[in-house]
Amino acid sequence: MIANLEFENFAVFEHLDLSLSPRVNVVIGSNGTGKTLLLKAIYGLGLMADGQYPDRSDDGFVASASGKFLRIFSTEEDRVGTLSSKGIQSQTRLRLVSADGSATEVTFGARSQYMNFSADTVTPKSANTPVYIPTKEVLSLVRGIRHPKHDRATVEMIFDDGYLNLAELLVKPGFDEKTSDLLEDPRLSNVIRDLVALVGGRYRENNDGGFGFQPGQYEERAQATTDGGEAKSRAQIAKAYQDSTETRFVSTDVEGFPTGMTAEGYRKIGVLHRLLCNGSINPGNTGTLLWDEPESNLNPKLMKKLVQVLLELSRNGQQIILATHDYVLLKWLDLLMDEGKEDHIRFHAIYQDPDTQKMSVESADSYALISKTAISDTFAELFDEDMARALEVTNT
Repeated sequence: MIANLEFENFAVFEHLDLSLSPRVNVVIGSNGTGKTLLLKAIYGLGLMADGQYPDRSDDGFVASASGKFLRIFSTEEDRVGTLSSKGIQSQTRLRLVSADGSATEVTFGARSQYMNFSADTVTPKSANTPVYIPTKEVLSLVRGIRHPKHDRATVEMIFDDGYLNLAELLVKPGFDEKTSDLLEDPRLSNVIRDLVALVGGRYRENNDGGFGFQPGQYEERAQATTDGGEAKSRAQIAKAYQDSTETRFVSTDVEGFPTGMTAEGYRKIGVLHRLLCNGSINPGNTGTLLWDEPESNLNPKLMKKLVQVLLELSRNGQQIILATHDYVLLKWLDLLMDEGKEDHIRFHAIYQDPDTQKMSVESADSYALISKTAISDTFAELFDEDMARALEVTNT
């Protein structure tokens, strides 16, 4: 879990000092303010903090770590100095402090090819791998990204490492096609069911390395034993009643179809479902979930349920950082937050300082306490225009 971030002279951020909520963080800003840059920087630092490069004494460590960090941003140059603020002579410094007190700090100059790691950079004792979900859905891209006949260098030129890493997580072993231990976990059982109910099915990996959509739903059924009798359910709630049912995914009579024939918004829900079912996201045990514009290509009707799912994950120990410029998503977060369930949402609004033209960040634990953003301004203008037209019609 990430507690604090400090950036100096990084891309559009001359200075940034961000204290993160252990629950839900929402980064707000117009296009071009650096929301995606911020999420990618957190992701890259989080991978290094997780010990993705454990042998730090190896001569190739700095070059390897620098190269992987660069590929997250898909820059056209092979030196980290390209990520420095333009026109600034001072060094770039990025520091991530985890909740356990460990810190990862890197520095580099505008002409640097590799990063320098601070002496107090500490690898935490336990794995805490972050998960990054980019704006564009990935399920339909997995086959192309991982195809053995595709040249890896070309693939890396097309897709940054955020996409490549997520593709690997989506095919990670451990997803049980018949039933899932998560369905017996009272923390996540409802979340898994809700995600499938939301889109009317689930996505399964095909033999060709791609994914297909299987219509269906989870149902409670009697759990048969080898002797023909009934077994006791593993579910904690069921055990209290000596229940003998199990939860299984039951497909409908409708034949499945390729992922590309389903709505992109559904595929984004499918990504979250698979990551939960294969353990890539396991609240309280895995790292921060970073999601760039979850509302992109998502039907507004689905947004309320998605927010409910995200809040439920955070209640079970999952730290979440979202980047958005969608008013509907923001309002659902604001309306569905329940302090009685210890919900906590910290909003971080990125804006351009009119005097210095530099990006600044304003944080608050209530959306109402954040100064007007371009998002709220735009919707206020839309409301005013709508009211003006309504009044005009009424007066004629």
